[in-house]
Amino acid sequence: MRRRAFVQGMLAAGVAAGTVPVWASSAAAGRATDVPDDWLDFDDLVGSAFDQMRLVGAAVAVVSADQVLHTATFGDRSLAPRRPVTESTRFRIGSVTKSMTATLLATYVDEGKLGWDQPVVDAWSGFRAPTDELTRALRVRDLVGMASGLAEPPSTSLRFGGPTTAQLLQSVVNLPVINQPDKEFFYNNTVYAVGGYLPFLASGVAPQDVRPAYTQAMRERLYAPAGMTGAQIADDPRGLVDDYATGNQFDLRPRATTIPFGPIGSYTPAGGALADLRDMAAWVRLQLRQGVSVDGGRVVSAANLAECWKPHVTTALPRELDPDYVSAGYAMGWIREEYEDASSLIWHNGAIDGFASFIGFLPQHDLGLVVLNSMTAAPIGNLLYTYVLNLLLSQRLGLNRGVPAKVLAANTSAWDELRQLGRQARSVDNTAVAPFLGYYEGGYSLVLDGPDLQLRIGSRVMPLEVMPDGSYVMSGGFMVGIPVKLAIESDGVPHVEIVGIETVRRTTA
Repeated sequence: MRRRAFVQGMLAAGVAAGTVPVWASSAAAGRATDVPDDWLDFDDLVGSAFDQMRLVGAAVAVVSADQVLHTATFGDRSLAPRRPVTESTRFRIGSVTKSMTATLLATYVDEGKLGWDQPVVDAWSGFRAPTDELTRALRVRDLVGMASGLAEPPSTSLRFGGPTTAQLLQSVVNLPVINQPDKEFFYNNTVYAVGGYLPFLASGVAPQDVRPAYTQAMRERLYAPAGMTGAQIADDPRGLVDDYATGNQFDLRPRATTIPFGPIGSYTPAGGALADLRDMAAWVRLQLRQGVSVDGGRVVSAANLAECWKPHVTTALPRELDPDYVSAGYAMGWIREEYEDASSLIWHNGAIDGFASFIGFLPQHDLGLVVLNSMTAAPIGNLLYTYVLNLLLSQRLGLNRGVPAKVLAANTSAWDELRQLGRQARSVDNTAVAPFLGYYEGGYSLVLDGPDLQLRIGSRVMPLEVMPDGSYVMSGGFMVGIPVKLAIESDGVPHVEIVGIETVRRTTA
């Protein structure tokens, strides 16, 4: 299922965008009177797709190195109260943070405090991989390159906010080995987070203190110099800013519902940033300006920024929604695609409870794109940025023609899938589930909240309904549609199986 791919941290398809006229404008909900004619059709089509997808709030920016070419905001910051999204509305950006973490490392490479090809254990003597060979072999670039040779459990994203930073750093030694470095792509948030903390571990900061050190460095080395005045590292914007979006997901009926701000905790370097449209426009412009900020100051060297963009391991993207790409590979915090017209797209997407995001730029065309969306990526949220990308691509470069219509069809299919599950799902029999209630391994609990059966872990609440075959399905929350099975083992202990993710045994009734 597409939803399970999100939980496992897999990457959605991206497509290129083309050149556009040079002007600056803003369109609130695609209807502002100062929008140039060439953008009116774009805004109308994006607004129509936004409405068809029944999304809550979104923001889009198209930029060049010299200026913001166009912005548009759609919908509301929250389901209640209804207040419109603005250019200063903060969104959680999830794994788009990885591009920032890689650039942060690049600033330390600029200073000679780290080297891309330096063995990690030479920078931090406490580093331990699962084998002695990997402990000696893994380099700084391998930690942020998604080809370390190490996998991680598919349940990792469920455990964000659980381990301390010291525990996360120690957990690398227990990760499964799947290959030698630079041989196989595997999206690994654990290893990436360690990479983000490496500059501070190398300078002697204690493991329990590296997260605040990382947060401070992001603010002082990247956000302030890059002109990203609203960006910050935060799990939850409440109490920090007034203008923020709340995250949403569809249930099985399907209706948009607000879900809690999920924790990121010690995984912060892999997905912990909060930013608005103007911040992200400045960030993409920094790339097009080869490390020089919108204010004219150099933030990172052009050479080490470009090093972050160089792919080193092949990745496969869904051809159905990206038919004209020739090759793709993961770099460091970025994916790079090459197209049949010789255009290159350098991009990353992000997803975290209730939010989906995208940034990308085409260096040959001096063009960048930002899409922020307050809807969990699966099964609907990723389709918005895929639609916007393909719309630009087809309108401006004549590539991937017909794909915007395919995206809308995929949206209809996703809705039908949810509806089909919703028609079959029923409320649980409290008597039947009573033997399974209690606390489980890994921090899970299975509880009845009034008539509703809920699987909980941390702040995440996943309501369950029963299917005709007696299995269960998540009927809401950020993993809606994932099947769940309850069973009693031979020794009489109940377990919960989140199908395709993990099985946990009850510890306390």
